[in-house]
Amino acid sequence: MLPMILTAANLLLGFAAIILLTLLDTLGWGPPLVGTAVWCLIVAGVLDAIDGPIARWRGRTPASWGGEFDALADLVSFGIAPPVLLVVVSAPAIRWVTVLFGAIYVVAGAWRLARYLQEGARPLNGRFEGMPITAAGLALVALWLFQKNIWQGLEHPVAVWILLALCAALMLSRLPFEKFPELGRHDRRTKIKWRLTAGIVLVIIIDPALMGLPVALLYAAHGPVGALFGLPTVDPGRSGAQSD
Repeated sequence: MLPMILTAANLLLGFAAIILLTLLDTLGWGPPLVGTAVWCLIVAGVLDAIDGPIARWRGRTPASWGGEFDALADLVSFGIAPPVLLVVVSAPAIRWVTVLFGAIYVVAGAWRLARYLQEGARPLNGRFEGMPITAAGLALVALWLFQKNIWQGLEHPVAVWILLALCAALMLSRLPFEKFPELGRHDRRTKIKWRLTAGIVLVIIIDPALMGLPVALLYAAHGPVGALFGLPTVDPGRSGAQSD
């Protein structure tokens, strides 16, 4: 029950972010609350990171419909809401270009999730096949934070377009990307991942605007680097499905 509640909260936060970005003025409630929408997506990312590990830790069947529910929630919170954010904050004269790249990103994210549902999320050795949509969506959010707080709101649209295209390509790829460490496991690799995760979280908490984007770019880069050095994606001795 708890994992389903977390997934539902993730979905509702993504929906709330879209409402805050696009509908407040239409409803007569005021201008878009971009900062609040961004925090909705950040909290949604935290919930998505922990709902799968909690489900597996509590012994839920990996192939249950919970995985499909999680995928649909992720499509809203990290496949649609982040591109909407970047479109809303784009300069009106070039907004159509951001819409174009955002559409490519949305299709890539939906494709990645559909592949995950069809193939049963094959990687079971602590890695994803292709960049997870949660990481991609949070990378877009991190770019907005960086632009607003480091560049004093000065827009760099080319950086937005490049990141949208890069995330789309990485989601469609078969490159290996590390997963969030599993609860209840005590092997050496899991312990190392927990230490790295704790360090990354601490760095981001200290200065989210400054460190969020570099961390996101390092995560995006480690997939191609892992493939370059022959990092295996799928554990050949196991099969089945599990949630992102």
